[in-house]
Amino acid sequence: MRSLLKADFFALLKSKLTYIVLFICIGFPIFMVLVDLGLAKVILDLTEDIEESPIAIEDMFSSKSITFNAFNLTSNIGLIIPIFVGIITMADIRNGTIRNKVIIGKNRTQIYLSHLVVAITFCVGMIFISFLMFFGMSNIFFKYGPEVNAAEVANFFQCLVIGLLTFAYVASLSTFLALSTKSMPLTIILTIVIVIALSLTCTLLPLLPTDKYNYIFYMIPTYATAQLSSFNRLGNDVFWFGFGSCLVFIAVNSVLGILIFNKTDLK
Repeated sequence: MRSLLKADFFALLKSKLTYIVLFICIGFPIFMVLVDLGLAKVILDLTEDIEESPIAIEDMFSSKSITFNAFNLTSNIGLIIPIFVGIITMADIRNGTIRNKVIIGKNRTQIYLSHLVVAITFCVGMIFISFLMFFGMSNIFFKYGPEVNAAEVANFFQCLVIGLLTFAYVASLSTFLALSTKSMPLTIILTIVIVIALSLTCTLLPLLPTDKYNYIFYMIPTYATAQLSSFNRLGNDVFWFGFGSCLVFIAVNSVLGILIFNKTDLK
């Protein structure tokens, strides 16, 4: 397993795609914060003669809301990173590397788990870099937003943990699709469709007229992250259900992926 991890991490570091994603994760937050800054100035100019609540303007462009929007799976780079995870994993199949690993006697389950570890590391690492860039840049130009106290600090780290864990889940999904379908177009299409479908579902659920099934909705692995762009606190129930849901679905994706990968032919 150690040799497989070393080989897969080496391939990741050698890949040009890794540095393309890294460049996007650093450059895109800078661009978006500057866009928000320009937009904020335009809105302030348009409303300077109107009795408009300054708090609403500040909340709209608070550092907190800008920062945690980094975890939005359907905007910013939230969808780009999982797609690249699938592409990088597929490279091992296209190059025949996985087939060679099997031929020399490497265990298929360990091959799958090695790719899973690398995919999660890549996905979580890249979104964390993006998060840090959004946080640093937005705090230069905007106020944080809520009063910083013990409760807010705890909420901040809850949001960070659930955001990173959601991208670990998405990495497990991309790995599952890549190693199960062994098709790059299918992996990319299915990743986009599933992520958008989950995000859309999580967006529409709060519009339902009843909260009778709230706890069922909380178990959707991307539900907690979908709440990060709101100005409300995440809430302990949403956090813990989201935390457990991500872990469960990472395990489900991994088990199913291993079972399918162990039975498929590698050409």
